[in-house]
Amino acid sequence: MNFCEDCDGLLQPKKDGNGNVRPFCMDCGEFKDGEVSSGSIAIPNDAREDVENDPEGGKMLILEETDNRTVGRASKEMYCGNCKSNQEVEYWEIQTRSADESPTRFFKCLNCEKQWREYD
Repeated sequence: MNFCEDCDGLLQPKKDGNGNVRPFCMDCGEFKDGEVSSGSIAIPNDAREDVENDPEGGKMLILEETDNRTVGRASKEMYCGNCKSNQEVEYWEIQTRSADESPTRFFKCLNCEKQWREYD
């Protein structure tokens, strides 16, 4: 992880006006000098700027270009009600209710891309 020298905000990879991926500070709203170490992460051409259906509330999601997997999300085989069979499913948790209640679990079928959630 890299942090902004000006405000100590977390630097995230983002495409600049020239289409180059550079470190960007969400707090300052400025691109910083340096390189983004992406390893095997492929950033899609559209940069996933549209967060309308983003279950993580506008955080930047980096997707594998080949199969739309979200980098860093766990996956497992699970029954998908839309496919009516066991499929590979991504899952993640978000604390959507008060802190003394369990987090909400979100799931996304990698076959049909249907998303659903579960509560305790």
